[in-house]
Amino acid sequence: MSPLIFLIRVAQLVYLLPLKDRRSRHLGFPWMTASLVLLNILIHVGVTLLALRRAEPFEEAAWQLLYPYMEVPDLILKGEGLGALSVLTSGFLHGGLWHLLGNMFILWFFGRKVEDATGPARFAMFYLLCLFTSALLSVAARGIFTPEEAKIPGLGASGAIFGVMTAYLFLYAEERILTLVLPIPWAFWLPAWVFIVRDLLLNALVGELVQQGAVFVTVNIFAHLGGAAGGMLFIYFFLHPDVFAQRR
Repeated sequence: MSPLIFLIRVAQLVYLLPLKDRRSRHLGFPWMTASLVLLNILIHVGVTLLALRRAEPFEEAAWQLLYPYMEVPDLILKGEGLGALSVLTSGFLHGGLWHLLGNMFILWFFGRKVEDATGPARFAMFYLLCLFTSALLSVAARGIFTPEEAKIPGLGASGAIFGVMTAYLFLYAEERILTLVLPIPWAFWLPAWVFIVRDLLLNALVGELVQQGAVFVTVNIFAHLGGAAGGMLFIYFFLHPDVFAQRR
């Protein structure tokens, strides 16, 4: 096993589960974050139930149902299928239960804190913008610069959630988060930037592995980076007026 693959294996074994920070809410219950989580769960349940009704094996039936709604750079660039609309639909699809649960837990933790600084309507627009920038970089990089990946479909809310995590870091750079570091059954107060650095480091390592042609991976690195760029560039345009005034 090469040192690079070893580092990736170690990074994948360490999962950071945020439990709480010291920030109190100012705008009440995070209705939009809760709505996004619920919508993702309902769509996943709906797809699962439809797949179960098919005669094919469950996994094959599920992918047949999902494929037209996934982000396929080749189809988007040719204007075929759903075209650019698949950028939106793919962001509410997940490849399995654990993929869904992991994304929704992170969205709930970081999303409600960011929504508290934007308000529900602005948070919805910000979230969708991060989803768009995530897909924009993914389609450009995979469809134009790496044509061999243009027909590989992508799905999941990870890109948009990366944008939300980045926004949290920019808003609350000094915040510390009580984090359960799995598989170690112990919680630590970690700086907020640790979450971003851990994921960006893993993406960089996987990206290097892809460049070497050593392995085929399904992690959409470009979607994560595009979402992070959207969160970093646009969060201040969506802040609630009171919050923005405090930061001037």
